[in-house]
Amino acid sequence: MRVDEPAPPDPAPLDRGLMHLRAAEPDHAQAVYWLRIAAEGGDTEALALLAWCQLEGLGLPRAPALARAGLEQAAAQGSLTAQFHLGRTLLGGWGGAPDPARGFALYAGAALRGHADATFNLAACLDAGWGCQLDRLAAKALFLRARALGCRLRAPGLRIRQRELPAVRELARRLALEGALPHVIEERQREIALMQQLSQITRHRPRGHGARTGSSAAFLARLADALAGLFGWRGRGGVPHDAGPTSIA
Repeated sequence: MRVDEPAPPDPAPLDRGLMHLRAAEPDHAQAVYWLRIAAEGGDTEALALLAWCQLEGLGLPRAPALARAGLEQAAAQGSLTAQFHLGRTLLGGWGGAPDPARGFALYAGAALRGHADATFNLAACLDAGWGCQLDRLAAKALFLRARALGCRLRAPGLRIRQRELPAVRELARRLALEGALPHVIEERQREIALMQQLSQITRHRPRGHGARTGSSAAFLARLADALAGLFGWRGRGGVPHDAGPTSIA
């Protein structure tokens, strides 16, 4: 640098905090110091990251309830980071009562904005029926989308059968359309709920009401089975995978 050239400006507090978080050997205490300064100055992303540090116990004592309150505040101000991690707290019931349905909705909102790990967690929810109706075909399409967005996580045992491939590809195409993701998921959730109602009708149909009733029930049963194939709806899974503290920003 020449003597007459101005010195580069010092990094903003948020940038300093991120530098410490992303270092090869992170210094969480220093990160928290700079994030706190930035948050006190009104930086929403710093507030979200500070709450994330509280959630994970990085540079601060782990305090899930305080973290959840901070994430709520930052998410309300539009932070994508806060939206993702608040979804995690609601699915896991950390720092308060669990709310899987709202956590699922937060993942969907973050996935719409291209958050890779939120897309992965949204897929995991659909794969397990956690906070939503189980939809394994949409889950598989979203797992592929999460990978394309740069998510480093992998779904254990993910396998797309040959007969599922056209449906998964078409779903992946539709989910990638601008603004389409929540509408596609919501539409499929409504259709799955209808499928489940049909399934309940066929299981609890009265017996001995003649051939016409029997043929109607048989039709409903076939329709329910066909819809189940369309959505990959066969039984329920366990607790979904959590992307964990992998997304710093």
